[in-house]
This record gives sequence, structure tokens and C-alpha cells, in this order.
Amino acid sequence: MSHLSNYISLKEYIPSGSPEIHHFEKKSKEIKIEKDNQVVVENLWISVDPYMRARMTEKKNYKAPYKLGEPMEGACIGKIIESNSNDFSIDEIVSSQYGWRDKYLCNSNSLKKINSENIPLEKYLGPLGMTGHTAYIGLFKIGNLKKGQTVLVSSAAGSVGSTVCQIAKILGCTVIASTGSDEKVDWLKNELKVDHAFNYKKVENLVLYLKELSPEGYDLYYDNVGGDFLEAAIFRMKNFGEIIICGRISQMNITNPGSGIKNIAHVLVKRLTIKGFLIFDHENDTENFNRDVKKWYLEKKIISRETVVEGLEKAPEAFIDLLNGKNIGKMLVKI
Repeated sequence: MSHLSNYISLKEYIPSGSPEIHHFEKKSKEIKIEKDNQVVVENLWISVDPYMRARMTEKKNYKAPYKLGEPMEGACIGKIIESNSNDFSIDEIVSSQYGWRDKYLCNSNSLKKINSENIPLEKYLGPLGMTGHTAYIGLFKIGNLKKGQTVLVSSAAGSVGSTVCQIAKILGCTVIASTGSDEKVDWLKNELKVDHAFNYKKVENLVLYLKELSPEGYDLYYDNVGGDFLEAAIFRMKNFGEIIICGRISQMNITNPGSGIKNIAHVLVKRLTIKGFLIFDHENDTENFNRDVKKWYLEKKIISRETVVEGLEKAPEAFIDLLNGKNIGKMLVKI
């Protein structure tokens, strides 16, 4: 049986500046099972994530560039509609990296089964998926989070940042959360119960403001933005503080890299640890994450919010909106 697969491809590389709708194209092709262990999956949800921007250039990076004209990739959840595999049956729910399309053909060894346990499927692309895993590994494996610390989080209303805030609160930490709109501030304060949330766009002097919020400084900074915010945080870290470099969304679309961090002397004098990490290096380190975060979710200690765009053709728009901070929580495309 053949199936029509609609997918989004990149028409040209974007070396700098912001992606625009005309950089993407919706295309179609026929797919058909021809070998053992192949399955056809119909996607239900696809994820768009900031790291994808780096794959839209020809520059060498931690992930290969997207191939022009070919289906793009990303996390997704779907159901099997045809199977030639002994391991997967029709209607089973699976996750994979074959996003940006409505149907796909693949070898069954590239799929993971999802037993939703009455948890909405989209949560497996958020707190119970890659973004939650990123928050968990960053805090515990990279940042050595301890009970009662003072934690600063940037891009705190995004999918990773909001999970970071909640895990830190579960450990009894004081959480200071930065975000880019008053609506997001309200969500962080009223629903996620952080100790303080602020709209960084309304702050005139970020260093002084961070000092006002926590005069003693910060034990841990979870950095999702880079740039000027990272420099300000370095000024306000405690001695032996930990800075986790998870993302650089403020610099994703810049055309000029700027002058760089000017206060490295504080890193030396305060004996700070600054460490970057990629969740792709920890794909098999999931046991503690699966146990703890699922437990916390079921206990309602972790909640999540999604910004949902409907229709495959809207995936490029959803991605562009993500880079422009128009989402609260996880940005998803519902197929």
C-alpha cells in the first residue's frame, strides 16, 4: 500500500538573520513499505525547537545541516498505520525524530514506543520528552543542583526554562525567573510559583536589578539566552557558582556577533564553573529522568503549557514565532 507523505523542506540556507516563510517549502512524495521491519507512521504532534536554527546554515555544528529540498527532522509523536515489523503493531503510539511531515516510512529500530498512562501525548514532547530531559540533565548532571540554592533562570517561560524552574522549586530552591512579556511573568508567578519573575525588557540596568532581587548572589544560573544576560549573571554569581549553558536564543539570528563577554575576570576571581552541554550526548541517560519527572508530573508538582499551531503547513510559522518568543511553554504543531 502506498501513502502520500507531505513534508516541509528548507529551500535555501540562512547564514544569518531571521528565517522567513519563503525559506521553507511544503512538498509531497509517495512512500511504500518494501522491506522487513519497515513501518509507516502518521504523525499527530511535531515539535519545533531553537536548536533547529543551527541546522539551517551550512556551517559545521553538532548536528548536520538540513538537506535542501528534503524532509526536515525533529521530535514527533505519531501512530503506526502500517507495519511490516514484529515489534510494532498498527495503532501503537511512537516517538521519533521524523518530524516536519505528516506521514513517514522508517525502519522500526528508529522508533520508541510510548505508553501514555493516561498522560496527554503532547507532554512527551515537553516535560516528559526532550525538553524536560534537557532541564533535568542540565540541573543535576551539569549544574550539580542542591537543595536550598538560589537559582536564576533565563527564558524561564519556555519549555526547558519552565521545567527548570519547577524542578528547582521541588528541591526547595529560591527561583528567580526572567522572561520577555508581562503575560509570561504572570504565568511564572501565579501558576509555577517561582519566587520572583520579571520582564527583562522593562529592566534598565540588569546587573543592579539582579543584585536587588538577590543581594547575596546566585548559586546557579541556567542560561538559555547567552549574550548580555549571561554577562550580567556573571557579575552577580556567588563564589564557586555554576553556570549551565543550555541555549543562546538571543543570538540565534544575529548578523554581528558583537564584542563577547567582557567580565571574564569575575569567572576567575569567583572560581565559577561555566559548562555547556548538549542533550544529544545524554540520550541513553534517561532512567532517573523518566522515574522522577513522571512521578512529579503525576503528583502535579510539574505542570506544563503548550502553544499549539494546527496544520503541517503552519510549522515554519510556529518555528519563527518560537525564535521571536511568542510561545508560552512548549511550541507544538498539531497535525
